[in-house]
This record gives sequence, C-alpha cells and structure tokens, in this order.
Amino acid sequence: MSSIPNSAIPHAGPAAAEEGETQTLSRTEALSQRASDLKARATEQAGRLAGLVRDNPKTAIAAGAAVAAGVAAAAAVPIVRAARRKSANGSAAAAPKTAAPKAPARKRVPARKTAAKKTT
Repeated sequence: MSSIPNSAIPHAGPAAAEEGETQTLSRTEALSQRASDLKARATEQAGRLAGLVRDNPKTAIAAGAAVAAGVAAAAAVPIVRAARRKSANGSAAAAPKTAAPKAPARKRVPARKTAAKKTT
C-alpha cells in the first residue's frame, strides 16, 4: 500500500471515478445513438435498393454478377500474393535455379509482303 495521500494524486480521488462513470455513460449513449442512426440509414437504403431491383431486374442481376466477380477477385488477391511470396522465398516448391544461362529471346520478324497473284 502506498503512503502517498490521495490529495497529492488528483486522478486517485473518488471524484475522478464519478467523472469516469459519467464519461462512460455518455460515450455509451453516443454509441447507442450512432448505432440507431446507422440502422435507420441502412433500412432506408435497403428500401431504395429493393425499389430499384423491382424496377430494373436485369440490371440488378448484372450488377449482382459484377459485385460477385469483384468479391471473388478480392478474395483471390491474398492467395496469389502468398503463392508468389512462397515461390520467391526459395521454398521447396520453387524450382532450383540453374547455373546455365538462359536462351536469348527470339527476334520478331516483320510479316512478309507477297505480291498479288495475277489471274489470266
């Protein structure tokens, strides 16, 4: 137990505990208010979305497919990055590097121009 009196430490007195409780209550009330506001906005937006889907069902299907494709692509990004990282770190799955030099790249040859055939 400390021999320092409570008057020497302002944050140790009972008044600080009461203030902390009121701050916690006001914070809780504020969070509760924000949550109810978000719920009301989400409900309103869902109603608008349902109306748009009823008015334009084909467009809604296409938009849903696009969103699903985006979600699938976003889910694949970490998997691809992990696979690249794994192969770049020299793991057992990566092919061992050889000392032999690589073959030179092939040169691109322009397309041949052929003379038009004459018909007689």
